[in-house]
Amino acid sequence: MMSNLNAAIQSLAPLITTFVSLFFTASVFRQYSRRKKIYQFIWGTGFLIFSVTTFFEFISEVYGWNIPMYRAYYVLIASLVAILGLGTVYLFNRRAGKYLTLYFAVVITVLIILTLNGQIDTEKLKERTVGGSAMPAHVRIMSPFLTIPGSIALIGGALYSWYLARRRYNLFIAIGALLVAAGGGLSRFGIDWALYILELLGIAVMYIGFIKSEDVIKKRL
Repeated sequence: MMSNLNAAIQSLAPLITTFVSLFFTASVFRQYSRRKKIYQFIWGTGFLIFSVTTFFEFISEVYGWNIPMYRAYYVLIASLVAILGLGTVYLFNRRAGKYLTLYFAVVITVLIILTLNGQIDTEKLKERTVGGSAMPAHVRIMSPFLTIPGSIALIGGALYSWYLARRRYNLFIAIGALLVAAGGGLSRFGIDWALYILELLGIAVMYIGFIKSEDVIKKRL
């Protein structure tokens, strides 16, 4: 009985996260429609990517992975932190954001090409939380070129900005990103429920940070 309940919760959690993050996506894009700031568009895109990846996770819980879905999931999940980090960089320095955009565009293009041509380990796709383990090594090696600079931009940039100005919204952004990362880390040790719960908490905390950053910026205008 309890195991069935846990399985039901684990299946529904990513679907709930999908709907919550879609609401956040719409909210951020509404801000962009009013103010036309590039970082708002990038953050909205990041939230949309997050919504798609959690929906894929829901499908995988109910029906299992298939190869086309897994290829798309891998590219999106590898790019997620990079996109959110890029939005944070644009918030602070537009010129640096342009350089980082070029870098990420090149890396993501290479990643897409390698992912489309990589040999998927179908046995790994039978696991509940696959991550990047079903991809060949020459594809997985590309992921750090997105996740490391993306994390530095998102988490490091937010913490550094908090250190300089002591604005709490930066802490929300950093803590939210760390929660999402912690969920992925715990899932590698077999704690599968942590991935979905911490994804939901993390995206909610990041959203609060983004909204609070807008309130601060409005006061400057």
